[in-house]
Amino acid sequence: MAVARVDADGHEGPRYRMTVPLPLADAMRALLDGEDEVRLALDGDRVSLETGGGQTAGQCLGHDFPDYRRLVRLPEGRRAVVDVDAFGTAVRTGPVRAHEDRGAVGRELTVLDVSDDGTVTVAGDGAAGPGLVAVDRAFLLDALAAAAGDRLVLEFGAHTAPLAIRRPDDPHTFSLLMPVRLEN
Repeated sequence: MAVARVDADGHEGPRYRMTVPLPLADAMRALLDGEDEVRLALDGDRVSLETGGGQTAGQCLGHDFPDYRRLVRLPEGRRAVVDVDAFGTAVRTGPVRAHEDRGAVGRELTVLDVSDDGTVTVAGDGAAGPGLVAVDRAFLLDALAAAAGDRLVLEFGAHTAPLAIRRPDDPHTFSLLMPVRLEN
C-alpha cells in the first residue's frame, strides 16, 4: 500500500490510499534515488510516478491492502527463544511435509511443535497434536537469515495466527509467517 500526498503547487494536499501490483511498486522504487523531485499522479484507477530518471505508470488494484496492524498485534500466546544456528540447522535437515495444496507443488512445510514451556522443535514425521504449527520451510529459513541475530524470539498465537519472528533487542523489527493448515 502506498500513501501519497497529491498536490499541484508544493503544498500538502489530501491523502489518498492506493494499492498497486508489486511489479509496479518495484518499478517506482527503482526510480527513487532520493535526489530527484518526484511527481506522483493518481487519475481514477491509474497511477504514475515521474522523476528526473524516468517514468512508470500502471493500474491500481481494485481492493485495499490487508490491514497489517491487525497482524502485528498478536493475541497472547506462546513465546520461544531459539538459538538461530541450531534452530536453522534443525529446520534445514529436519523432516518436511509436502504442501497438500495442488497449487503449491514443490513447496515443503516444516512442522513446528510448540510446547507450553516455551520449547519449539521441528516435529517428526506423523506428529499430531494441538501444538503443531506448519510453515513454508523456505520462508522460515529466509526469515531466520533476515533477522541477522544469534537468538530470536518466536511468538505463536492460535494455530491459524501468524508466527512472529522477532529480535530480542528490537521489538519493532520482525517477520510474519502465515501458517499452513495441516489436513491430517
